[in-house]
Formats: sequence, structure tokens, C-alpha cells
Amino acid sequence: MEKDPIDIKRLFILMLAITFFAFAFELYTYYFLPKEKPTTQVKKETFQTTLPQLMLGSTRESQKPLNVQSFDLGQYSISVALEGGKLVRIVDKKYSYDLITDTERKLNAYPLEIYTGNPEIDQKLNFSPYTLTKDGNTIIMTYSDGNISITKRLIYENGYFRLYIDSKNLPSLVYILVGSHPKGDEFYTHVGPIVSIQDHIERINIEDIKGREVITGDIKFAGEESRYYFKGFVGKISSVVIYKVENNSTLTLVEANSPLIFYAGTKEYSRLKQIGLSDVIDYGTLKLLVKPLFIFMYWIYEHLHSWVFSILALTLIVRLFMFPLTYKSSVSMMKLSELAPKMQEIRERYKDDPIKMQEEIMKLYSQAGFNPMSGCLPILLQIPVFFALYKVLTITADLQLASMFWIPSLAQKDPYYILPILMGLTMIAQQFISPNPDKTQNFMMYISSIAFTFLFASFPAGLVLYWTFNNILNIFQSYLIKRLIFKDKDKGEKSIKKKVK
Repeated sequence: MEKDPIDIKRLFILMLAITFFAFAFELYTYYFLPKEKPTTQVKKETFQTTLPQLMLGSTRESQKPLNVQSFDLGQYSISVALEGGKLVRIVDKKYSYDLITDTERKLNAYPLEIYTGNPEIDQKLNFSPYTLTKDGNTIIMTYSDGNISITKRLIYENGYFRLYIDSKNLPSLVYILVGSHPKGDEFYTHVGPIVSIQDHIERINIEDIKGREVITGDIKFAGEESRYYFKGFVGKISSVVIYKVENNSTLTLVEANSPLIFYAGTKEYSRLKQIGLSDVIDYGTLKLLVKPLFIFMYWIYEHLHSWVFSILALTLIVRLFMFPLTYKSSVSMMKLSELAPKMQEIRERYKDDPIKMQEEIMKLYSQAGFNPMSGCLPILLQIPVFFALYKVLTITADLQLASMFWIPSLAQKDPYYILPILMGLTMIAQQFISPNPDKTQNFMMYISSIAFTFLFASFPAGLVLYWTFNNILNIFQSYLIKRLIFKDKDKGEKSIKKKVK
């Protein structure tokens, strides 16, 4: 049976195609799109003698730290090795997460190691005994052999560290080791080196690094990141060196222009914004939408003090904002449902003349005041907003500590799959509230509800909670819109009857 080219079934297929394309585009930009290179980035292979030599594959891997002192400083618990004056343990106590990685332990390469490009000097600076003293929130590490000397002062300040380096008889160009990227669930976010150069955030793909890469320019911060964690330095940095090492990891070093801010912890917005690091949060390709929504959700959280209520409040506000579009779309779809019997008659009458059938259907649309795009356009306009919300919920590090009933963390999947099932049931309930006269299309919607249930089963619970609550609000909106439409229709019919009388 020939059908008109603009019906609910095709609109639904169009929505699925656009949704699939949006997901595919996000994956493409993350995995395959070439990263833009800043114009100031150069490779200084002609100056190898001044670049740090990490001495990997030598005896350094066997020179494990033996003398370690531990300290509690505000939100951190850190351990300092006297051999080299370096950090061998950095625990963000709020999240119980150690920023020191297995790669760093295996290579025996730790944050705060100093490199001059001279292996003989570097051996002394990173493996000789330091004297260590603590004065309040300040840890002072000093080394001297009578000829060269270096002092590192690490000062804890409200969630981050300030680092001062004083040296004597060392080369003018000195680098300090950041380390490798923290491990964690990627979930389609960048993992590896990140550099802010001339107000441009450069997220470097590890696969693109061939041995070593040098970046120079006006650098505000540089380090290593994962989905929820960052480790690096903020300050006036002139150059960054990135080495690719085993297990698809990297080691990043920055030029040690004292003073520097050292941050190693969770990408918690409230902590990052005070030191100019909020852009290490990976807002993705929809940054213009994602960042404002992200900041707004944080503002809600600061007032409600609950991430569960923040997600619910944000979803409610977005649904209220979208209500005019939803109303217009619902009215359009209801008009189309009312036209369904007449459209079926036209299809039967002109089944052998598709051109005439299309003319009659368009004439019917015109007589009823129905615009096919009025039902499709509002839905299309909502897609970027929904994807922006989706991204917001995948990059909010604080959700790791947010629990809800049986779910220990909203950043992880529901261990019992109860919430995804509830989400699927709410999707099915929407079909009962707003059924389609075409049984085939109803069946397609039921199948899609089941498919989405399996798809969301492995998603972070925060995302599933958002989608479930969004479905519930949609059911309520559909019911409310129907009441409004039928109420207006009843008033119109009564008015017509009075006029007739």
C-alpha cells in the first residue's frame, strides 16, 4: 500500500537517524577527527642536548624509593621519597583516589622529578638523598653536592599546591615531571596530555605522538588528564615535552619557571575554577551548550546540596523551557491523528495514482491547517539540548560520590539494572498515554523502548535517572496538553451549538 512521504513513521525514522548521526559524530570527533595543531607548536629536534633525557631502559627502573615520608595536607594525603624529593603517592582523600599510576611505579618516574638535559646531573637530582622538613602546610626538599643545589618548596593552599624551585649552578632550561595520565573509565572522553596554549585547549591524541613531541608558546597550563582526574601545572610555561612510553601512555614535563601551581586531583569544578583550570573539563564538541548547562547544574547543586535533586531540577527546568515547542509538536501530532481516517480513505481511493494521492493529502493538510514540519522541527531543535545534558552528566566528576537508594554511585551503572528497567517502562507508558492510530508505528515504538533499555543498562546511573525523569515529565506534559486541547475543543463545540440555537 502506497503511503504519503510525510507521516509519523517517517518522522520517527528521521529522529532515529539524526540521533544515530549525533552519536556517530561524537564518536568520530573523539576517535578519528584530526586534532587542530596550534600555530606556535614546533618540534625542536635540533636542540636535543637541552631537552630532558628520561633515562628509560637504564638502571633507573630498579632504583626504587626506599625512604618515604607521608603527610596529610588538607584534602590530600601525600608521600614524599627522600631519594629525589619526588611524590610517590598523591591521594585525593575526598574521592579515595591515588593520582600516582601503575606506569609511573613501573618506570620509577614520579611527579616533581627535575630534568636538565644532562643525564649525569639528572641522576643526582632524581635519585640522591634529599633533606626534608615540614613547616605547617609547607614541605621543603633540598639537595646539594657542594657544586649544584636545588630546593623544592611545596605549599598546600585550599585544594592545590604552590611549587617554588630555587637552584644553583643548574642549566637555565630545567623541566619538571608531571607524570602519566590518571587511569579511569574513559566513556568517550579524552585521556592523555592536555595543554592550554594561547587560549586554545589542545587535547593531544596519544596515538599521534611519535616518540616525543615538544610544544612551545604562551602556555597557561599543561598536564595529563582522564575523564574525572587531572595532574599538571599552571603558570607561565614556555615549553612542554611529551614522551610516549609503553602501554600507550605518555609522560609529560613542563619548563620549571617558578612559581607554579601544582594540581593533582578530581576535576571538581569548585576547586578548578579558583586556579583557572576549569577548561580541563572535557565539554566536547557541543561546548557552547554544554558549558553553560554544566555551570548551571553546579549552581543548582550549590543551593540544593544533592546531585540527585540537581539532576531532577535541571531536567524539570529544561522541560519547562521546552514546553512551548513540546506543546506545538503535540498539537500537530494530534491533528495528524485526527486526519488518519481521511488519509486512509485517500490512500485507498488513489492507490493506483501516487501523484493524485499526494495532491489530495496535501490539500487535506491545508484544509485542516496542519503543517508536517511543525511536528518535526520542535523535536529536531530539542536534540542538541538533550545531547548537551547527556554530556554534562558524563563529565561531572562529583557524581562519583552521589548515591541514590540501591545505587552506590551515579557515575557508575546501576548494579541491579532496576533503574534502566524503570526507564524502559516509562517509555512504554508514554505510548499508552499518546497512542498512535497506526498499530505498526506503535509496535515500532515499543521495540525502541526495549532497545533503549538494553542500551542504557551499561550507562552511568545519573544519565539513566535523567532520562527516566524526563520520560515521567513527558507523560505528565502529554496528559496536560491533551486536557488543554480537549478543553479548548469542548469550548469551541459549545460555542458553535449556542450560535446554531
